[in-house]
Amino acid sequence: MDGVGTSKHSPHGGGDAAAARPAADARPPAHEAEIEKILLDADRRDSEADIRDDVSDKRAEAADLQAFLDTTETYSGLGERRAAALDRSHAKSDRASSAEDRAKLSQHNDALDDEPVTP
Repeated sequence: MDGVGTSKHSPHGGGDAAAARPAADARPPAHEAEIEKILLDADRRDSEADIRDDVSDKRAEAADLQAFLDTTETYSGLGERRAAALDRSHAKSDRASSAEDRAKLSQHNDALDDEPVTP
């Protein structure tokens, strides 16, 4: 399994959140800490979504394999498929929330960059 936050599914590539941001000397340190927390939370949610996707894929694959190999029973993989679908749905929701948080920060940072800095 890939390291947390480095999955091929991760749109942010698992990079360091602080390294991806330009330095902003005009912002107060408390604001920087708030931004860092939002970015770290977004990265954490993306990593958790990656893990849930991997687990749900394995669960669905195992159910399909079991159904394929068992010739004496009727297919009973619907519960596993439902659980895998719920995991994927939650992962998608987490990714959307993370992307929304990053977009809001980007818009906020752009507005701050447009403000004149007084010495």
